[in-house]
Amino acid sequence: MKEIKSVTIVGAGNVASWFAFSLSKQPVEIREIYSRSLARAEELANRYGATAINEITELTPESDLYIFALKDDIYNVVLDQIPFKIPLAVHTSGSLSMQILSPYATRFGVLYPYQTLSLSASFDGLTVPLCIEGCDGETTSQLERFASSLSEMVSIVEEKDRFTLHLAAVFASNFTNALYGIAYELLQQSQIDWKLIIPLLQYTLDKTKQMEPRISQTGPAKRGDHTIMQFHLEQLNREELKEIYSLLSKYIQTES
Repeated sequence: MKEIKSVTIVGAGNVASWFAFSLSKQPVEIREIYSRSLARAEELANRYGATAINEITELTPESDLYIFALKDDIYNVVLDQIPFKIPLAVHTSGSLSMQILSPYATRFGVLYPYQTLSLSASFDGLTVPLCIEGCDGETTSQLERFASSLSEMVSIVEEKDRFTLHLAAVFASNFTNALYGIAYELLQQSQIDWKLIIPLLQYTLDKTKQMEPRISQTGPAKRGDHTIMQFHLEQLNREELKEIYSLLSKYIQTES
C-alpha cells in the first residue's frame, strides 16, 4: 500500500490547525483546506501553501488522505455534500464512531489527538498523543505509520475506549480549566497576581505522576474541616460558585 503523500484537511479550527502545523514538517503536501468561512480557510491555507475552499462540493478527489476536523454535529451535513467516494478518510473526534464515514469512503478510520489544542497557544514542543483506529488491519497499519510521523505517542484505541478517554479528558482538562477560571476570577477581584498560583497547579499535576489523585488529595474537605469550608462559602458572592464548592467538597469527602 502506497504511503500517504498528499492530504486534504476539512476544517480550519484548533485541531485542523495542529494537523496542518504538524504535516508541514513532513514530506507531505497539504492540497486543500476547507472551512465554511473562506477567510479562515485562506488564513490556514496561505500559511502552508494549500488551496483554500469554502464550498465542500469544490473538494477534489486527488488526495491520498482526507482529515475531517469538524464539530461533531455537522459531520453528516458536510459529508452528504462531497461529490465523490473518498479513498481514505479519518475523523478526529473523541465521541464519534468511525462508521459515520463508512457511506462516504472506501477506507476510513480515526486520528484522534488526545490533547487540548488552542490556536492562541504555540504548538511548538507540544506532545500530542494520537489515538488511531482503522476499518481493517491494513488501514490501521497505514494510519499507524502515518500517525507515527506526526507524534511520538501513537496508540491503537478501539471505539469504546476512545469514548472513555474523551470523557476522562472532559473531567481532567475541560472541567479543571473551568475551575482555573474561577480561581483566576477570585484572584483578580483581590488584585492578586495569577502567577502566584502557578507553582501550586504545577506541583498538583506533578504529583499525579507519582501516585493516584485520590491519594494525593489535600484540603479542608479531605480533612473534614467544616469551619474552614463554611468560611470559604461565606467568601463566595455567587450562588453557582457556592454550589460548585459544596458539590466538589461533598464528592471529596465521599470518595476519600
